This record gives sequence, C-alpha cells and structure tokens, in this order.
Amino acid sequence: MAASEDLPQFTGAVLAGGKSQRMGTDKAFIEVGGTWLITRALEALSGASQRLIVGGTDPKLVKAASAAHAQHVADRWPGEGPLGAVATALGLANHPVTVILPCDLPAIKVDDVAALVQAVRAAPPAAAPLAAVFTDERRHYLPLAVDTSAAALATRLFESGQRAVASLLDEAAVIDVPAPPLAVADIDSPEDL
Repeated sequence: MAASEDLPQFTGAVLAGGKSQRMGTDKAFIEVGGTWLITRALEALSGASQRLIVGGTDPKLVKAASAAHAQHVADRWPGEGPLGAVATALGLANHPVTVILPCDLPAIKVDDVAALVQAVRAAPPAAAPLAAVFTDERRHYLPLAVDTSAAALATRLFESGQRAVASLLDEAAVIDVPAPPLAVADIDSPEDL
C-alpha cells in the first residue's frame, strides 16, 4: 500500500452529530488512551487536503477542529441521521474523493483511510458514483470513501426520506475492501470501552 503522501488529494470528514444514546455521553469526547475519539478520527484523516467535522454543537468540536487545522461545519439536517451529514460533507468537499468517518473508531489509521481512497481512485469509471467500504463478514457502511460527485445523489436521497448511508451505497458502484479488524471496531456503548 502506498503511503498517504502518495495519495491524490481528498477531503476527509468526521461525522460528530449523533445522539450517542447507547453511550449516554457524546462519543466524540470519550478518551481512549488519553485522546478524544474525535481527535483520533482527525489523525486518521491526516493525509486529507481538506478536513471537516460535520455536526454537533459542543464548543469543544471547534477546539478539536482548530487544533487539527480542520473546519467545523453545521449539519444541514441536524438530528436527522447520518445520510444528511454525508450529504453536507460531500456538498462542501473540494476534492474528487471524500472519506467519511464516524467519530467512534478508536483504532482506525492513516493506512486504513489510504486503502479506501486508493480503491476508489484505482477503480475503472462507472455509471454510478464509486464508493469503497470495508467488508468482513458484513459490509460496513462507515468508514466510506466516495466520489464527491455523489453530493447531489445523497441530497436527493435524503430529501426523498432516506436517512441511512446504506441508501447511498444502494445507488453507488461499491468496491468492497477487506476490513482490517481494528479499523471497523467501533464504540457504541460503555461495554465497548
């Protein structure tokens, strides 16, 4: 796998507007190894030419974005599910590929992000937007690398009532990338810590 500096320019976005109901507290600010989960996600996106934090209203998100030379942006549809946040990120992205990370993957690494970007960039052109996701015994909808041109499609799907990222993948040409186990190990509840 090529190092992240060998990657084409891409936008990276961290989704941080979820309710974290099962966790009982905002997952973005849970510390793992002394580091907030939002910071870990931004570190995994360090190869991105543009980094965004989408959603959330906690002032600490602005602090985390500033420390990482990223931009905190409001979700166009706060509290309405991840597809709206994905559409928001794609609409603001400045590069042909956008990587979308949830904020609850404590062990995702730069090389994991690079594998998704490389999968999209290496695929032959398709009629539908290209999207790369990790797959093991199941397909993981996030993290996701997707053609930024899917912004209009994501918005159309959201406005038609869809809320799940899976609906976007149903319309995309999906590339399944073997999942590094730690890259998809998310934290949903206190028991996962």
